Amino acid sequence: MTTYEIRDDPDDLPIICATLAEAERRGSRRAARLGIEVLIYEIDPRGERLICVI
Repeated sequence: MTTYEIRDDPDDLPIICATLAEAERRGSRRAARLGIEVLIYEIDPRGERLICVI
């Protein structure tokens, strides 16, 4: 099963999201609120992969 994570930094604790749309929505809000870049990772059984930076 694939999930998505939002992080402020690669070493930060993740915010787990069920879908990419949810991660993008929450990531955009977080980036706007905090004024920082937010990283979105795809997590699956093979590992993690950076999807985008907002």
